[in-house]
This record gives sequence, structure tokens and C-alpha cells, in this order.
Amino acid sequence: MIIDKRSLDRQAADWVREAVIEGRLTPGTRITEVGLAAEIGLSRSTVRTAFQRLAADGLVVQRPYSGWEIAELSDEDAIELYSLRYYLEGLAARLAAERIGPAGRAALQSAMQALHDALREGNRRDVAEADLGIHRTITVLSGHKRLLAFFELLSQSILIYYVMSTNRAMASTDALIAGHEELVNTILAGDADKAESLARAHIHNAQQSVIENLARRQAKGGQAAADSASGVVSSEA
Repeated sequence: MIIDKRSLDRQAADWVREAVIEGRLTPGTRITEVGLAAEIGLSRSTVRTAFQRLAADGLVVQRPYSGWEIAELSDEDAIELYSLRYYLEGLAARLAAERIGPAGRAALQSAMQALHDALREGNRRDVAEADLGIHRTITVLSGHKRLLAFFELLSQSILIYYVMSTNRAMASTDALIAGHEELVNTILAGDADKAESLARAHIHNAQQSVIENLARRQAKGGQAAADSASGVVSSEA
């Protein structure tokens, strides 16, 4: 038997995160404590605590007199997230290039291969996970524990933006591979200055792509999300 050591409210929060990442819950979707509690078999008080956890992460918002809804992705959120990544991952790439050894080389090459494999299969969630996996591997190889802790704190938010941008990225797989391979090869070569510069440029370009995607979403107007998660979404207008 597999024992899930996460607290119940954390499990509920993770369920919502996964639903957002997979597109079952979209920005602006209203969700209720009663609906989610019935969907995942937990108490309303547990779900309420989960919503409070998610609200602290900026993933859901509470509306007066109307309950909870999945937060809209905004330019401001993207800029805050990617400005943090700009500095954190620039440092991670520098440290990884300075400290990489044989085991680290193998791990980084394996992470790069995972992106090739995901692109070949064409599943956008897997592509997003593999893309994030390269950045996580670089951060692990930095050997900086607090830096890794910050990365993991941001990782779910990063993945949500990744998934949102993946359709466009998969239309240009050569560019996606080339951008990561140049960074990976520079770290493997031990060029710390260039690795830091490339990592920051990579994050800057990703930020611009996300903001462009947000602009396209806003231009299309609001989406009807009530049918994306039956039983969880509020039936109220």
C-alpha cells in the first residue's frame, strides 16, 4: 500500500493545482467548497484550508458573497515570477557550470534527452514537465540548498505558465531545443559567465512569450469554464 504523507489539505490543494495545469480548471472558473469536497472525498473544512493555502500562493481568489475562483493570470504576476527566475536561475547556471562533475553531467544530459523524448511524443504536459526538469536539474547542480528551495516554491506557478505557453513552443520545436541545448552545453563546458548570461536571456525570452500569450488570451475575451470541471464548478451564474 502506498502511504501519502501529505496532509489532507495539501492533497486537496495539489488536486486543484493539477486541475489547473491540465486545463480542467481554467482562470476565472468558480469553485465551491461543497463541490470540491464531494469531488475528492474530503471535508469542507479541509477544502477551506486548502483554498486558503492556494490563495496564499496566488492561485485562487475569494470573491465577496460568491466564493472562490481560479485566479486570472496577469502580466504583473508573470513579471514578478520571471524577474525572480531571472536572478535565481542565472545564479544557478553559474554555480552549476563552476561545480559540475561526472554525475552532474550525466543528470543534465538525461534531462535534455527527456525534453527531446517529450517533444517526439507531442504531449504538451510532458513537454512542460521536461522543460521545467532541465531548469530544476541545473538548480540542483548549483549545490545551493536555499536556491533550490526557492525554485521548488515557485515550480507549480512556473509549470502553469509553461503549460499555457507550450502549444506555441511545440510549433517551433527546433528553437525550443536549440535554446536549451546552448545553455546545457555551456554548463557542461564549465563556462560560468556565459552560462549565467544565457540563463538570464532564456528567462527573459520566456517572460516575453508568456506576456504575449496572456495578451492573446485577453484579446479572445473571457472563457466559459463551467463545463470544464463537472461537479466542482459552481452552478451559479
